[in-house]
Amino acid sequence: MDRLSQALVSKISTFQKRLQSFLENDFDPNSEEHERVQKEFEASRDESLVRGLSQGLPEDHIDRAIVAFSRLAMLFEAGILLENNDGVWVAQASFHKGVTELFKGATKTTLSIPSTNMMSWLKTDAASVLRKTNLTHLDPENKTSCLLIKITPDFAVLLFSTLPDIWLKDHSENVRRALINGFAD
Repeated sequence: MDRLSQALVSKISTFQKRLQSFLENDFDPNSEEHERVQKEFEASRDESLVRGLSQGLPEDHIDRAIVAFSRLAMLFEAGILLENNDGVWVAQASFHKGVTELFKGATKTTLSIPSTNMMSWLKTDAASVLRKTNLTHLDPENKTSCLLIKITPDFAVLLFSTLPDIWLKDHSENVRRALINGFAD
């Protein structure tokens, strides 16, 4: 059993290092630059940006999920990257208005998500998801819709958007198609 524990710890440590290298910001989260980026942020619906979501993704499935998640930060107001850990989904990172944050240690929360097919969207109440994950600061005014998509058996993303349903449906379908192109093996 000790070998199994060591292997699991090693896998988690490797994942953490990869995630950190992809998502760490170059500037202090309290800096003026950070505030400026978030103040001026507007989620894009640009179709060329959506198509670019799947281009040039790494071969490794972990790296691919991390890179795709970081690219989604330009297309939605907020998002949470979840990793499957034996059926328990652990929040590993988030983005808010274009700025990503890696969760460390005790700040990680867990969720149970419904069984779903790969690359299919589920829409849910954003406020309850954000309360469960202790991330209500991602939508302090309760103006977003929450979409869940499982991008691989090991990774899922929660994406938050202020788009009205009529535009959100088209936008999410375009994003889903781009993700399918990027994760099809």
